[in-house]
Amino acid sequence: TEPYKGLVYLYISGGLDSFHLLAPHTCAPINVYERFRAIRGKNSLSEGIGMKLDEMLVIDGNNPDQPCSTFGIHPNLPILQTLYNDGDAAFIANAGLMAEPVDVNNYRQMTPVQLFAHNAMNRNTQKEDIFDEFVGTGVQGRIADVLKGKDMPVNVFSISGTQAVNVGEPGGAAPFIVSSSGLSDFNKSPSISDMNTVIRSLNNATRKDSGFFAETFANKLSEAMTSHEQLKAELDAVDVSTVFPDSGIAAQLKMVAQLMKTRESRGVVRDMFYVEQGGYDTHSNMQINLVNKFTELNDALEAFVAEVKQQGLWDSVTLVQFSEFARTLDPNTGNGSDHAWGANHFHIGGGLAGGKVRGLYPDDFVQSPSNPIALSRGRMVPTYPWDAMWKGTATWFGIEEGPEMDKVLPMHENFPGKIYNRADLYGDLFV
Repeated sequence: TEPYKGLVYLYISGGLDSFHLLAPHTCAPINVYERFRAIRGKNSLSEGIGMKLDEMLVIDGNNPDQPCSTFGIHPNLPILQTLYNDGDAAFIANAGLMAEPVDVNNYRQMTPVQLFAHNAMNRNTQKEDIFDEFVGTGVQGRIADVLKGKDMPVNVFSISGTQAVNVGEPGGAAPFIVSSSGLSDFNKSPSISDMNTVIRSLNNATRKDSGFFAETFANKLSEAMTSHEQLKAELDAVDVSTVFPDSGIAAQLKMVAQLMKTRESRGVVRDMFYVEQGGYDTHSNMQINLVNKFTELNDALEAFVAEVKQQGLWDSVTLVQFSEFARTLDPNTGNGSDHAWGANHFHIGGGLAGGKVRGLYPDDFVQSPSNPIALSRGRMVPTYPWDAMWKGTATWFGIEEGPEMDKVLPMHENFPGKIYNRADLYGDLFV
């Protein structure tokens, strides 16, 4: 029997200042930390907006290719330090949405996306298909399409509205949209007592001259009503044993955990989920805002990890984190940071070969003729694509090399040497 696996896509909306998530700590022979503090505004008059050494939650990089032997996680995200030291979390440094490897000289011509714009970067990060080889689809939707084509039972959920990442091709696995508070009755206040029966009866009235579009609509409506009733009944029958904090992201992750508990009644072996935490467009007061947002995220992740472990699923679940872009290392006049590109992001899960900072953390943040990845104000050109994390994750989830992977990640072949395979991310003994 195929073992269950769950994949959670955590989208941090607004553009996460991810160099405030993962900062350089001990670095030699180049003192990257001093360069980092300088670009973040430290001078004789100001401390700037960079994390101080004594604030950081220190982790070993465990990667000789990095310019630093140790890095610092933001002090309000201790769950990431704990999981990292347990081998259940890892980072990829200076990654981002890319069509192919670029530098400061050719990135505009070679990256046909409106860089630094929320809507364009959000949409294309979720699609992972800049050239629209699979028009209108997102990366999780395409994963579901491939798995469904192999007769692997799969469900796709968003706990935060309609999202491009979950959309597959017509005829594929239809995504569910579930509120963080659960599902209400399909027709809560019907005008007649047997309204649902009447609706089904009307939509089952097929005739010889029934139109194709009318038939399709009627069929989809009936399927949706049945799916809604079944899922509501299954959700109403389960609850979690962990107390979750009172926040939007915590409520979403609690619903993910509840849905995981219904996996057997739904008859699935694969689930994908989308959750989102907003409020990261920190054009002013970045440090204060991130203390609040990271505290909220940390508490939500702590409860989620505890609940998934309680369910015995920790080795079978991976959470991947993305955002549309990072932010300028150089602060603005409001102690904030503005839209940039290359970012540091993380993933967590019991099956990971974690405890490592992958990718390549920059060692020089200042724009100059000799720096191939630094734009103005400390905007970094990514050295690794989002595909770097997706490739090994998708393989772990059941996507095979070749045509399947080409559909899920149509750009991944453009990055030789910059992609992590299943063995890289999950080790030789993966779940």
